[in-house]
Amino acid sequence: MKMASAAKFTKAERELASARPFGYGPRKFYESSHLLKTEKKDEKGKEPTPEPVTQKTEEGRESKISKRLHVAVTSDRGLCGGVHSGVSRRIRRTLTERKADAKSNRIVCIGDKSRAMLRRHFSGNMLVNIKDIGRVAPVFSDACIIAAAIAQSGYIYDLGDIYYNKYFTPIKYETTTIPFFNKLMIEAAPNMSAFDDVDEDELQSYSEWTFAALLFYTLKESAASEQSARMAAMDNATKNAQDLIRKLTLLFNRTRQAVITRELIEIISGAAAL
Repeated sequence: MKMASAAKFTKAERELASARPFGYGPRKFYESSHLLKTEKKDEKGKEPTPEPVTQKTEEGRESKISKRLHVAVTSDRGLCGGVHSGVSRRIRRTLTERKADAKSNRIVCIGDKSRAMLRRHFSGNMLVNIKDIGRVAPVFSDACIIAAAIAQSGYIYDLGDIYYNKYFTPIKYETTTIPFFNKLMIEAAPNMSAFDDVDEDELQSYSEWTFAALLFYTLKESAASEQSARMAAMDNATKNAQDLIRKLTLLFNRTRQAVITRELIEIISGAAAL
């Protein structure tokens, strides 16, 4: 089991290296247009969670985000530790702290694991559920299908957050978020004037592509984190199976020796009686 998981993990890690530019490009554009706060790494070298810039109205008040979309990136498969439960707990804690209502905070569950965990508490917030995730390696067309399903749902959001597991090493991953914006938010970005004039259709196409690119990037990150956690779980399962086999073998040998000893005693006792 460990060898099969290690082979899948090596493939997922190799594919992640080529998918990371899909996540770097949109985030760099958001930072350049001042939609995201540009923050440096802390003293430990940890990357901070990107946060959207709070825009202000003409009166100087902070504009309030009315509608949010929360995307949980998990899969349909288990036996991988707390990978899926960490994403679900993060969304549950966020919605609870914000006291979010169902109309202005909708949830998109990518994978059956997150849907099973979140529908018990937030069944009214569910918007789209995506199944058959994790059986094969995700590709860009999968992200496009997910983005199209969300667009066809008819829900118009102001700001969205993608919750996923960011892969660092085979023994380390962290649950983090990436914000994304709709066309109107990108068009009203504070530093959008720094770019050349862009047509409305081109801006709409770019916002849709940006969302699909971020989904593809988070799917790859989550797949690598899941495979690394599953490899560790299969390693522990292999060790537990070996310990169990050793204990059962010892019990079998002791039982067999006891039976042989009892039969010898009966034979010797019968021979002595004659």
